Formats: sequence, structure tokens, C-alpha cells
Amino acid sequence: MKANMLICASLLAVSGFGQSKGYVPPRTSDGLPDLEGMWQPRANGAAYSILPHPGGFFLGAESKEGVVQGGVLPYQPWAAAQVKELTQHMEFDPTGHCHYEGIPHAMYFGFQIVETPKYIAVMHENMHAWRIIYMDGSPHPRDYSAWMGDSRGYWEGSTLVVDVADNNDKSVFDMAGHFHSDVLHVLERFIPVDANTMRYEATLDDPKVFTRPWKMGFPLKRAPKDYQFLESGCFEDERDQEHLVKGKAALPADHYKQ
Repeated sequence: MKANMLICASLLAVSGFGQSKGYVPPRTSDGLPDLEGMWQPRANGAAYSILPHPGGFFLGAESKEGVVQGGVLPYQPWAAAQVKELTQHMEFDPTGHCHYEGIPHAMYFGFQIVETPKYIAVMHENMHAWRIIYMDGSPHPRDYSAWMGDSRGYWEGSTLVVDVADNNDKSVFDMAGHFHSDVLHVLERFIPVDANTMRYEATLDDPKVFTRPWKMGFPLKRAPKDYQFLESGCFEDERDQEHLVKGKAALPADHYKQ
């Protein structure tokens, strides 16, 4: 775990993220900062693109801000060229084929937190995804990779800090072609702001694809008391697959425009 902690400290230094100021959340019966409950992100259409984007058929509502700090992703030249290709072929988006979204992509949708001293469970509404954040100080496993990665966390005051490693290279950041490699390392921070608000912040590092670490963030709002998760039936009435020709969609050039 010592090596993991050193990596976390390095990423925190890069991120410049701070703890919540003033607000101290109540405690659970185990004495933990109480972040339990269902949360709904305000992610500026990040599922369509984490960068600023116009409205459109696939892009959804317009977002002038996006969720990336500075509004730019520091891709290496080869990766920037690949993004252009993927943007023109959203049919390659794995979430469009009902695969897990990975972290941080899964955080753009509603989720529920359940806390214990040794483990924190995060149940994501979309794709029936879930993950366990291990709080016992144990290290990431060796020779392991997964769509949702492996999460190890600790408390920094009232802020939950989560180190996500062991990600595969199949999940993506959004539908707009923004991708990563299998060395992606994500450092998440869940920062309580008030009784009904948290700030989600993440520092992402992937030296195979990007020239430097970069940051994203957006607010989370506590869901209303009558809110409930609905079943995510991804493949029901699926019709898109029949339009694929040799793995690519035969679509007109202006298909993705509004």
C-alpha cells in the first residue's frame, strides 16, 4: 500500500484539490463521515462528451463548459489523431454495446453509496455496474484489469479519496471518442459541500496517451427521498447492430450534426 500512497500523494499535489470548507457532515453509526444515499450528478452532458460540445442527435444538450478543467485534453499527437477517427464512428463506443462504462464514466449517472469501516459500496444505476472501495489499507491486486478498475480508498477529513487502478483499455470517457490506455490511474475525491451537495473531482494520469495529468469535476446532488433506481435494459429492442457494415456504420457525413 505504501507505493499506492506515494502515487496518490503525487497526484494530489498535481490536482491542487482542497477539502470542503466549513461544512462537517454527520457521522454514521460507525463514526464515518456520512456520505450514504443516492446521488445525482450535474455533469454537463459528460456522457456525450467531457469537453464543451454543441447539441445534436448523439451529443444531447449543448454544454459550453464540459467537465474538464481548462476545456482541453492533453493528448499525445498519435492519440489526438485516433480521437478524430473515433469521433466519426460513435458505433465503436463500448457503452453503446452495453459494456461497463468504467471510472469516471460511470460517475455521470445516478449512484448509491453504502458505507462500512472496511468497505464502501458504490452501486451505479447505469449498466447495473457496481464497485467495492476497499478501506482496509490493502494494495491493488497484481496482474488484474477490469472495466471498473480496482478501487482503494481512505478518508482525508470528511473527504473520501479513492485510488482507481487496474483499468483495462476498453472503457472510454464518453461517446465522443475520448479514450485511455490500460495504465490509466484515477484519483477521485468526494467532497461534502452541504447536506445535499458533494463535489466530485478526479485527477487522471495516463502516460501512454496523454502528455500530462489532467482534472475534471462536477457537483453531485442528493436524490429526492422518493427517487429509486430503474432497471437498465440496454439490449431491449436494439436496432443499431443491423446498420453496421464490417464494424463501421454506413452513415451520411452529417449524421451527427443537429
